[in-house]
Amino acid sequence: MKANRFITHVRRLAEIEKPLANFLASGLLTLGEKLGPILWQFPPNFRYDPESFTRFLDLLPPDTARASAIARKHESWMRGRSAVRAEGLRTLRHAIEVRNESFRNPGFLKSLRERKLALVVSHSSGRWPFFEELTSDFAYARLHGEGELYSGEYGEEALRFWKRRISSWAKGTQSGGGRDVYVYFDNDAKFKAPSDATTLIELLQKARAPVSFRRGA
Repeated sequence: MKANRFITHVRRLAEIEKPLANFLASGLLTLGEKLGPILWQFPPNFRYDPESFTRFLDLLPPDTARASAIARKHESWMRGRSAVRAEGLRTLRHAIEVRNESFRNPGFLKSLRERKLALVVSHSSGRWPFFEELTSDFAYARLHGEGELYSGEYGEEALRFWKRRISSWAKGTQSGGGRDVYVYFDNDAKFKAPSDATTLIELLQKARAPVSFRRGA
């Protein structure tokens, strides 16, 4: 689930309490166990500001109970088109995708680790800064295209590189244990994403990587 750009791109984290409630009430709580990490993507010209970003991170609900409580505060225009009830108590995962060099900041990484939020490994072939910092008990990668943004095909050689990285993330460390890994191919402008995803799955299966596969709808 990708968060509403009204929060990240239009409001740019300013006065987002109501928009956040609206987003959480928009139906995602009805997905139950099908709901994976919620992606919060920021534009390239969005710079790291410790105060406002920390305030934003503290607003993110850690579980469905908190998300339901926030969703109930949605704006009146959503009456009759909202879903605020969560079926059971589940932990919510949040993944943060940033595209500005100012986020290469120890304080930012510390704030993610403290809240167990994942920093997205976003590959854009040099278009945006590349971060590979594991800050949570899961890893999340978005592959936007090899060579050409949104349409470049990765091919087997490049996918072998990602196979090694994903295997490493999944195995985790001696102290941290293993991780769930989520990989999203965004090179869909020329329909390369399905074939790249299929090849990557095959490579991981051949390597007997400790990764389980669940295709989304």
